[in-house]
Amino acid sequence: GWDSSRDKFYFGYSLYMLTDAASGRDLPIFPLLGPASRHDSMALIRTWFAMKAFLPDVHVDKILLDAAHDAIPFYQYFHDEGVKAFIDLNSGRGRKAILDNGIIVGSDGIPVCQAGLKMIRDGVDHTKMNIKFRCPYAWGKEPISKRCCCPCSDSSYGRVIKIPSSANLRLFMIPPRLSREWKKEYNARTASERSNKREKIDFLIENGRHRSSKMWCCRLFCIAMCQHLDAWDLPDRFTLIESLKQATA
Repeated sequence: GWDSSRDKFYFGYSLYMLTDAASGRDLPIFPLLGPASRHDSMALIRTWFAMKAFLPDVHVDKILLDAAHDAIPFYQYFHDEGVKAFIDLNSGRGRKAILDNGIIVGSDGIPVCQAGLKMIRDGVDHTKMNIKFRCPYAWGKEPISKRCCCPCSDSSYGRVIKIPSSANLRLFMIPPRLSREWKKEYNARTASERSNKREKIDFLIENGRHRSSKMWCCRLFCIAMCQHLDAWDLPDRFTLIESLKQATA
C-alpha cells in the first residue's frame, strides 16, 4: 500500500473504519482490516456490507466520504438505499455534463452560460427536487444586453435553468454541492480523522509487532472499546462549554 502521510510504500494491513460523525464523540462504529493494497473504495464495499450483516439494526441517514469514493455507482447505491451521500469531488475524474439545451456543466456542477461565465445558484425547488441557476448578470440595474456580450435571453430576469437532482447524482445534490449547507454537512467528516488520531497516536495501534491478522484485530478492537469507555466519562458538550466558561470567568 501507499502511505501518503509518510510518502512511502508499506507492506501489511490497512484499517478502514466507519465512524459516528453525529454524536460529537468521534466513536468508531465498525472497523475492518484488509490488505494494504486494497483501495479505499473497495474497502468501503466490504466494510459497509459486513456492518449491515453484523449490525442489521443500525440506520444510516447520511454518509460522508472523501474523494477516493467519488464514483457514480456509490451515489446511485446510496440514493436507492435512502442514504444521503456527501462525497468530495475527485478533480481527476468525471466529464463535463451537457444539458439538453446545449449548456455545459462544469466539473463543480455549475452550468456555464454562452458567454463562458458560471451561472449563479438561485435556490432549490424542493417540491420537484430541482436546483435553480440564474444568469450571472441578472442582478444588475442596467439591461443584460448592455452588460453581456452575447445575451441568451430577452427577459429582464435573465436566463434560468432548472436541473433535477436525478439528472446527475454526482454533480447535482440537494443541498447543492459546495453550497454553505453542503460544506456544513461535509465538515463533520473530520470526526473520522480525530478517531484515527486516537487510534494511531493516543493508543499506539501501529506499535504492535504482530505477524497474525488475528492479533491485529484483537489490538484494534481493544482500542475501539477503550474509545467507547472514554466517551462514557466525557461530559455533555454543553456542560463542558459551561464549565470552561466558569473556569475562565
